[in-house]
Amino acid sequence: MAADTDASASSAPGMLPRRVKLAYGAGAGGWSLVDRVVLTWLYYWWVTTPADGGEALLGPFAFGLIMLGGRAVDAVADPVVARLSDNHLGARGRRVPFLLFSALPYVAVYVALFHPPVSGPSAWNAVYLGGLLAIYFTLFTAYVGPYLALLADLSGTVADRVDLSTAKAVATLLGTGVAMIVSGLLVEAVGLPGMVWILGALALVLLLVPTRIPERRYATAEPATLPLLAAVRTTLRNRPFLITLVGTNAFWFGFNIVTINIALYVTSLMGLSEGMVAPMMGAVFGVCLLAFPVVNLLAKRRGLKLVMVASLLLFALCFPLLYFLGQPPGGLDPVVFGLIVMAVTGLPLAGFFIVPDAIIAAVADLERGLSGQQREGMYFGVNGLLLKVNLGVSTLVSGALLEVYGDPLGIQLTGPVAAVAVALGALAFTRYPEREVEAQRADLAGTPSP
Repeated sequence: MAADTDASASSAPGMLPRRVKLAYGAGAGGWSLVDRVVLTWLYYWWVTTPADGGEALLGPFAFGLIMLGGRAVDAVADPVVARLSDNHLGARGRRVPFLLFSALPYVAVYVALFHPPVSGPSAWNAVYLGGLLAIYFTLFTAYVGPYLALLADLSGTVADRVDLSTAKAVATLLGTGVAMIVSGLLVEAVGLPGMVWILGALALVLLLVPTRIPERRYATAEPATLPLLAAVRTTLRNRPFLITLVGTNAFWFGFNIVTINIALYVTSLMGLSEGMVAPMMGAVFGVCLLAFPVVNLLAKRRGLKLVMVASLLLFALCFPLLYFLGQPPGGLDPVVFGLIVMAVTGLPLAGFFIVPDAIIAAVADLERGLSGQQREGMYFGVNGLLLKVNLGVSTLVSGALLEVYGDPLGIQLTGPVAAVAVALGALAFTRYPEREVEAQRADLAGTPSP
């Protein structure tokens, strides 16, 4: 009887304990740390010439093909894991078991990626890397997919959704910062494999923290029963979700183009060393971290839609300024101008770290009116699938700009191109029916609209 009382109290509007929100956020620190180390150092470890003067383990083209194959597996895994998670019937809930059983293998495979079987060029290395990347990305999805769906399961109000998204955003930013800044210091101190082991141990601890959340106490959703294809089709019938997909993917298209060119902005356009990438990213992350409390408050008081559209419009104003890096208007110092541009970009980035997941969690609740079931995982799964495709397409467009227009014009044009994409995302989000979504959610839940 006590358990029932706890469940009822904890599911009341705005009553999700702070310790649960903090525990939830910790998981994002773990997977963002591991993922960023892989993105930052794996290519360097496998493709660059070793310090002892030996040959590289793989050629860059072969590495790219293998990585593309891994991403393909990753994209396919999203809806499959989402369906398994939505339909799971377990004593510990629908999501936590996936987090618990994928965390250790995920970190173990991450470490193994940096330990090739042969010390020089070999076909075995290619087979080894290809197989491990397929497993790595599958385990990544097995953790992150249910983790994101857990946000929707735990949150019954806008306030809870925003707080959970904020906890996730802060942890993601800190995990990314450790991977991009501390990893380099550790490489100098203990070598690259040593860095991988140390940060892997830290990530594992963070990944396991959300597994302590008593999911069944705070989430009352029953397992779904729809098969995979039917679940995908039903998800795509949700109009607010389709608007969210268009707006979110328009942003990621532009943002990916910018992020993969950060090093080129610093070295090619500004004529600085690679070491200046760290302070430039520090300006972005620092302002973003400071802006999190403001975004949290605005999202609760003024709504998710307003913060989302404002963030995208500010991005659309900032990105064209990247064209002038190295030759800023008004005779400004290039370094000062670059730091200002990056710092201002941190403001809308805070909004985009917090709001999209909260919106997807909200529109996923409308599924009860479509199929009578709660399938939050599939919403994040479909979104994840499109984001993986988006990553490949935006990378291709960025390469095409450089190939066609050369250096520096091809790099300069990435800012305006990204701005157009993000502006289209803002236009899409103006169509998001926030009041209707919240009213329908309240009606389906049998509670007053927030």
